[in-house]
Amino acid sequence: MDQRESSSLVPEPVLDSAKTTLADLEQVEIHLLQFLSQYDPEDLAEMPPLQRAHSLFLLAKATTILFALRLRCSGIDPDEHPVKTELERLNLYQEKLEQSIDLSKAPLRPSTTLNYQAATRFIEHSLPDLTPVPPCRTEEKYERYQ
Repeated sequence: MDQRESSSLVPEPVLDSAKTTLADLEQVEIHLLQFLSQYDPEDLAEMPPLQRAHSLFLLAKATTILFALRLRCSGIDPDEHPVKTELERLNLYQEKLEQSIDLSKAPLRPSTTLNYQAATRFIEHSLPDLTPVPPCRTEEKYERYQ
């Protein structure tokens, strides 16, 4: 089977569409390389950790998806290529990142326990004119049994 016979099996509009898609992906690759050449690690270091993780994750996911699309346009099935494990790994990180983002947005819960001794000391020191409070009966009972 020669080149003419194999190309006649695929309709011309499909071939044109595939060629256009491949050319578009090559343009994206060029722009992505330009973007990476202007990348400044100092800007990334100044970001809060969660925002930095999100930025790096998005860059990794975009790059991997673009590579998988390029494979598909070249006639290689990404599901039978090592890029599949990378996509699965990124999905796992995406879940962890979303959990972290959700936790950072959750309201902080107030403590339900109260340290009575610390509260008493705080009140005593903040109000200097208080007279000493006699010990409560439970403390007296506790001291008797020691």
